[in-house]
Amino acid sequence: MKPGPRLEAALLLVAVLWSGWGVAAADSPCQGAIDQLLATYEEDAAFRALTDRALANVQPMPDTTGPNPWQGRDIHAMADFFARWCTFLPEVSGSHDDGLRYIKEFAQFYYRNEYGVAFVQQSPGREITQGFVRERGAFMDSAASAAKVAEWLADPRIEREDYQLPDPTRADGGFTSFNDFFARTLKDQAASRPQTLPERDYVIAAPTDCIMNTVPQRITDLQAEIPTKFNAALNIVELLGGSRYAERFVGGTALSCVLMPNTYHHYHAPVSGQVVEARLVGGAFFGYDNFPAWVPANGDVGAHGTELSQFEDFQRGYFIIDTGSYGHVALVAVGLNTISSVVFTDKLKSLSAPVSITRGDELGHFLYGGSLFIMIFEPGRYSSGAVKVRLGNQIGVFETPGD
Repeated sequence: MKPGPRLEAALLLVAVLWSGWGVAAADSPCQGAIDQLLATYEEDAAFRALTDRALANVQPMPDTTGPNPWQGRDIHAMADFFARWCTFLPEVSGSHDDGLRYIKEFAQFYYRNEYGVAFVQQSPGREITQGFVRERGAFMDSAASAAKVAEWLADPRIEREDYQLPDPTRADGGFTSFNDFFARTLKDQAASRPQTLPERDYVIAAPTDCIMNTVPQRITDLQAEIPTKFNAALNIVELLGGSRYAERFVGGTALSCVLMPNTYHHYHAPVSGQVVEARLVGGAFFGYDNFPAWVPANGDVGAHGTELSQFEDFQRGYFIIDTGSYGHVALVAVGLNTISSVVFTDKLKSLSAPVSITRGDELGHFLYGGSLFIMIFEPGRYSSGAVKVRLGNQIGVFETPGD
C-alpha cells in the first residue's frame, strides 16, 4: 500500500530527526515498530483520535519531578523518542545509574492520563508498544549492547567477584550483550547469598536482591470495590490469573520486592515446599499511571504510596508453593516497562506434577527492564506489619556520589 501524504511527511520528519541523533532511519533496530506506529496513526482514525487525545491530556507532574516532557509533543516526537530509546544503553556513576531514564520518561506520558493508559493497554497501541519492546529486547541481546558492560562491572556495587564471568581477564567479563550481563549468575550462591538458618523451615527469606516493602492493600476476591486513596484492594483472583489456589489468600498478607537495574536479577524460593502450580500470564507491558509514587525522588521505591492492584493487568508469572505446616505461599514475578521478561527455570516451565523446592533454590530470572516480585501469604501465616531481620542481615547500603 502506498503511504498517504501525511504518512510520507511523518516518515520524512522522523528520518530527519534520527539523522540529527546520528542514527539512520533504515538502521534502527526498532524500525518495524516505529513504522507500524506511524502507519497505524495515519490509517486508523480511532487510534489517531486516541493518540491525539492522550497527548493533549498529558498531566503536569508533581512539583518535585519537574515539568512533564510530553507536554506539547506529537506523534512525530513519539516516533523519535522510540528511536532514541531503542538503542539506549544505561550508564553508571557512583552509586547511581540512569537505567530508568526512558522508562521514567515514557511513564510520564500516561501519568494520571486515562487516554495514555488506554494507548499502551488497548489494541492497536498495546501491540505496537509490545512490538517495540521485542525489538529493543533483540537489540539488548546483540553485541552492540555490550558497549557499556565494562563500566558497570567497574562499579563496586555490582560486586564483580561474586559472579560467573565468561572471560574474567576482560574488562567486560566476556559478556556478549547487555542482557547476558544483566542475567549474570552467581559464582557461589552459598558464599555470596547464604541462607539464614537453612534448616529452620519457619524462616522466610528474601527471594532476590531488592527493595522490600509490606503491601498495605487488602487482599480480596471481589470483582468490584470502591478504592480508597493509595489503598486500592489487591484482587488475588486477577493477580493469579484465576488460579484454583487464589481463594486461599483472601484476607492474607503480602510483601513486595522491587529489583533495581544494578542488582542480581534472578529470583529464588523464599520458603521450602512443593511447587504445585507455575504459570505465565500474558498482559500489558506499560500503564502504571503513577510512576513518581512507584519510584519517588527520595529512593523509597515501591513504598506504601504505590497501587499494586494495577499490576493485575501486567505480564507476569506466578508460583504456588505448598509449605505443608505453614500453608501455601504465592509468588508473583511481574515484568514491566521495556523488555518485560519473566523467565522460569527449565524444571518449572511446564509443570505436570508437584516439584520439590528448597528455600534458596532458583525459580527464574528477569532481563533488562522493570522487575517486581510479590510474596503473598495465607491469612494468619505472616504478620506483614514490618520486615523482620536477624543480627548481621543486610538492612541497606551506603550511597556514593557520582561524577
